[in-house]
Amino acid sequence: MNGFRRWLQLLAVSMFASTSTFGQMPDATRGRALYENHCVVCHTSKVHARAKRLPATRIEVRDIVEKWQTQQNLSWSSQDVADVVQFLNNTQYKFD
Repeated sequence: MNGFRRWLQLLAVSMFASTSTFGQMPDATRGRALYENHCVVCHTSKVHARAKRLPATRIEVRDIVEKWQTQQNLSWSSQDVADVVQFLNNTQYKFD
């Protein structure tokens, strides 16, 4: 069963990495602008290096971004979230 779960996780990651909800490629430049305008208000990039809090997958990064944009009442679209995840993946996590 673990092999099947891992396969499903990789499939989900690859699907998320290739397109957003609207079929557009995530835009890391736009994600950087969103991150710098909304996220660094509460923390610096050092937050991404905390060993106990590091996400293990790109999906976990998306879940974290989704959670915090909701907490901050940002009303980001799926594309906004995908763009920020792309920026964070490119600069911090490098999952793909």
